[in-house]
Amino acid sequence: MSRSRALGKWVKLLAIISLVFITATFISIKVMERGKRGQAFEIETFKVHFWGWVVHYDPKSKESYFKNHEKFTWVSPTWYIVNEEGRVVEIYYDEELVRRSREWNIKVIPLIANKDFDPAIVHMILSDENLRKNVIESIIRIVLERGYDGINIDFEGIPAEDRELLNKFVLELSFELHKYDRILTIDVPAKTRDVKTGWAGAFDYAFLGRYCDLVIIMIYDYHWSGSKPGPISPLGWFKDVLRYAKTVIPKEKIVAGIPFYGYDWIIGGRGKGVTYDGAINIAKKYGATIVFSEEEGEAYFKYSKNGEQHEVWFNTAESTRLRLSVAISMGIKKIAAWRIGQEDPKTWDLIEKP
Repeated sequence: MSRSRALGKWVKLLAIISLVFITATFISIKVMERGKRGQAFEIETFKVHFWGWVVHYDPKSKESYFKNHEKFTWVSPTWYIVNEEGRVVEIYYDEELVRRSREWNIKVIPLIANKDFDPAIVHMILSDENLRKNVIESIIRIVLERGYDGINIDFEGIPAEDRELLNKFVLELSFELHKYDRILTIDVPAKTRDVKTGWAGAFDYAFLGRYCDLVIIMIYDYHWSGSKPGPISPLGWFKDVLRYAKTVIPKEKIVAGIPFYGYDWIIGGRGKGVTYDGAINIAKKYGATIVFSEEEGEAYFKYSKNGEQHEVWFNTAESTRLRLSVAISMGIKKIAAWRIGQEDPKTWDLIEKP
C-alpha cells in the first residue's frame, strides 16, 4: 500500500471519529436541554409496593395495567358506589381483570365511593345505624362472593361533624372484614396537621391508622380544577404531609398517593383534567415550551387559544421519581397512583416490585 493511500485512509478514519464525537456531543446537549424542560430524567429504580386505581371508562387504564402488571402489589378497580338510597351498587365488573390479577398474584381491592361524592349520601349512611349495618353487610357479601382481597373505602365530601360517625363505621367494618381475613383500606385527604374542619376535618388519621390495614393519603389536588393554576402536588407539601402522617399512623400502613394527571386552566376560569399525553399534545399543537420545576416537582407551560390564556401543570416520570425518592427517604415504601392510564410511559421504568 502506498504512503498516500495509507494517509488517505487515516484521514477518513479521523473524519469518522470526529463525526461520531460531534454527533454524541450534540445528542448529550439535546438531552440536557430536554432535561431542563422535564422531558428527560435520571434512570433510577425504586423498590416499592405499588397500588394502582383502574377505571372502566377509559380503555387505556386496563391496557396500561395489563402491560405493566409486574409492577403492582394491589389493583383497585373503581366498580362500586353507595347511592342515594343507601344501597351498594356494582356499576361494573370485569371477570378477566380479576382472573388475570389472581394469576399474577396481585391483590384485588375494589374501590367503593359515595355517589358523586355527595355529602348527604355519606352522612345518611354514617348517621343511620340500620343503614350503616346494611352497607357493611353488603360490602362483606360482595367481597366474599367475588373473592376480593379486601375493600377500598373512598368516601369523600364527608361533613367534618361526622368525624366520630366515620370512626364508628370504620371500626365496625374492620371487625367484620378481619373475621374473614380480608383487608380494609381507606383513602384520606392530605393534611399537615389534625384539622377538624373543612374537606379533611372528618378524617381522624390516628384512629383510621389503628383500625385500617392501609391508609392511602391522596397527596394531590393542592391546586385543583376550581383553584388558580399551580402544581397538583407540590414537592414541599408532599413531604410535609408524610412527615405529619408518620407521627400518627404506623409507618407500615401509610401509602403515599401521587398524581399521574394534570390540569389545563383557563386563566380566570376553571381547570380541566389532562393526561400526560394530552398535555404533551397541547404543548406541541400550540408551540408551547414545557418547563420542569425542580422545586415543585411538576412540568408546566402556557399557551393561548381563541383569545384566552391557558396555564397547564402536569406530572411526568421525573415528577414520580422525585416523589418516590422523598417517600423512600422518609421510610415510606408503599405508593398509590390516581390513576392508571394517565401516566408518562417512562414512569414504569422507575418502579420495581420488591
